[in-house]
Amino acid sequence: LTLGNGRKINVSDIANGTIARQAGVSVRKTNNGQLVYTISANTSASDMEYNTISTPNGGKYQVILPDGTKVWLNSASSLRYPTRFTGSKRMVSLMGEGYFEVAHNKAMPFTVSCENQTIQVLGTHFNVHSYSGEAVVTTLLEGSVKVKTTVNNGERVFTLRPGQQLTHLNGQINVGSADVDQSVAWKDGQFIFHNTDLVTIMREVQRWYDVKVDLAGLPDERYNAAISRDV
Repeated sequence: LTLGNGRKINVSDIANGTIARQAGVSVRKTNNGQLVYTISANTSASDMEYNTISTPNGGKYQVILPDGTKVWLNSASSLRYPTRFTGSKRMVSLMGEGYFEVAHNKAMPFTVSCENQTIQVLGTHFNVHSYSGEAVVTTLLEGSVKVKTTVNNGERVFTLRPGQQLTHLNGQINVGSADVDQSVAWKDGQFIFHNTDLVTIMREVQRWYDVKVDLAGLPDERYNAAISRDV
């Protein structure tokens, strides 16, 4: 966890309880491995700072943001967010992969910014896969999201329905039915692959087990599997 003043905290090694206080906000680590942000009653808008939570290869963490939104971060990912939300929208920035359960607030839409696109919601459940060099994949489980994506210096807007997925790779955009179980399996400690190419599988293996794989030397094969990530 990187605080607004630049101080870094290794959350895995620190004891449970309040681990930081900053600008009218306390940060608490719970027994079940969550970070919870609590705003004091006398906090003003000028007290806002930005924090970043980062997970290493093989790591996973959950954050409860100041508005009550729950975010799960997959391995090799980071989330930058304010210690309190002010103004007309709630905005966070994601690198890697995150699953969001957004607290409903019609007056203040929630926006996730990632590579070449933003996802705007009021209150919903969705997953964003946005690792460098890979397709940006937004999967909607519940509610509705509006995805704004940049293509050839222009902007296109898509609205997803539950069970849909938007994939953006090299300027090509595809909206279709989602394999929801596969998309969010990581959140529940699983690998699930349905007719998945070996390169995609090995990218997941690299991040979770912190190993290097020669992706260029892999055969063009596809697999089906369901494996616990604890194995």
